[in-house]
Amino acid sequence: MSNPHFIIAGERRSGSTTLYEILKQHPEVGMFHKSDFDFFIESELFSKTPVKEENIKNWSETHPISKYQNLFNDLVGKIGQKDADLLWWKPSHKRLELHLPETKFIFILRDPIKRAESQYFNELSKGRETLSFKKALLREEKDDLSDWQKLHLQYKARGCYAESLKHFYKFIPKHRVKVIILEELILCWENVMTDLCNFLEIDSKIGLTLDKIHSNKEESLVRKRITNRRIIKWFFDLWDRLSEAVIVRITKDKDKRFKLRKRYRGFYHTSKRANEQMDQDLLERLTDYYKPYNRDLEHLLGYKINYW
Repeated sequence: MSNPHFIIAGERRSGSTTLYEILKQHPEVGMFHKSDFDFFIESELFSKTPVKEENIKNWSETHPISKYQNLFNDLVGKIGQKDADLLWWKPSHKRLELHLPETKFIFILRDPIKRAESQYFNELSKGRETLSFKKALLREEKDDLSDWQKLHLQYKARGCYAESLKHFYKFIPKHRVKVIILEELILCWENVMTDLCNFLEIDSKIGLTLDKIHSNKEESLVRKRITNRRIIKWFFDLWDRLSEAVIVRITKDKDKRFKLRKRYRGFYHTSKRANEQMDQDLLERLTDYYKPYNRDLEHLLGYKINYW
């Protein structure tokens, strides 16, 4: 039994899957086969529909650490896994301190406005979100959000990275944490990859030869209006159910599932993401909102972020 050497622990819709796929190519890395594995967060919260608080079980009683450690028995090299919600989900930080005393953590962060919008469209495509982006942001201001809503439907607050990092550092020392800026990874590949490989203690020369993969591209597909006409709606509803049942049995890979959905259902879908532009007033308000949080993040990291 063993703990992973490192975890790509956030942030959602910031390139964590991309980084997972990149590092998985390195011969000195043994990456867990699931691109998302949420052991340190209550399992009930990952339902597609809202879950009542009384139905959420006590995490420590349902998640024996030995079960987690046994998952990595067949892996060799620097063992890694990914869970893009760990930075955001504060209850997990104490659990990580207690059970993973030597594990390193990687956080990949993205322009918080683009990240928030991307998460919104991703939740919209999954069916968890039903409101417009504007109304969804207003919902965040309420004090009565459930844990399920806090995990999946908080878009603006998730981009206050400094707040999440400060809480994380209360439990995990900074020398075990590497923060990567997505835009910098793309534009300064050699410097960022060399630094990351050194952090993980793997060969940086090999790291520079890895393919630059872009996973989880944003595209929220919605059905065209014509398919909701009474005469033909039943046919498309049936095709949705049958094709989805086949796709989820063919593969567990998220990217492959998306490609199959696009292939077999794309002819009666359109991209909601591509057809909508953020309101200029909303963009300006979000820009102003994030300014102090971005400055705080720069102070924590010790350098200026020039990409946002």
